[in-house]
Amino acid sequence: MPEQGYAGKAVAVIDVLRASTSIVAALEAGAKEIIPLASIEEATRLAETMGRETVVLCGERDGNKINGFDLGNSPLEFTPENVRGKSLLMATTNGTVAVARARGAALIAVGCLINAKALVPVLTEAQADIVLLCSGKQGRASLEDLLCAGYLTKLIKDQFPEAEINDGARVARDMYEKHKSHLTKAVKESDHGSYLAGLGYLTDIEYATQSDASSTVPVMKDGRIVAS
Repeated sequence: MPEQGYAGKAVAVIDVLRASTSIVAALEAGAKEIIPLASIEEATRLAETMGRETVVLCGERDGNKINGFDLGNSPLEFTPENVRGKSLLMATTNGTVAVARARGAALIAVGCLINAKALVPVLTEAQADIVLLCSGKQGRASLEDLLCAGYLTKLIKDQFPEAEINDGARVARDMYEKHKSHLTKAVKESDHGSYLAGLGYLTDIEYATQSDASSTVPVMKDGRIVAS
């Protein structure tokens, strides 16, 4: 069943740290597709069905690679050597769960800071109401996702001044304006950023806060995420 509130809309699923950023990196590195899954069990069952030689199991729980999986959730792991031509089965704590929440939307795209500018025309050309769906962290808001939503809101309003935005988008845009000159520092000091830095993923944060470093826009088609 479609998630109530998303049917007919253009949804950008945002999980800056790190699923969205890793999905962009994977497609840039030549992955065939990413199949987002909500649970470890779903991912392992599908891997057995598809055949392990054709797939890469990737994902995390509490920031760390899942035991028995090929890759974790660091964008730096998604190199051509690891993923080119492969189907990636991805299960993460927040990002792939948020993708599942958006089912029923007219468009589901994956957004982050590194592809924000490229994402805007994909969203606006859908000719539908736009929803910026921040995955957050275990049900709580995350600063990095709000900053990305704020940047997207600014880009859309700059291009379409007549566009109507709600209070949540205004707050996110104001937050972005406050931190735009020091995004990496702000994200490093956020709850999720601090947690990941403590696990040794500081380089991931630096990578994920490179605004507009990528022109790749992942979109959902028939249950699979591919480059638009």
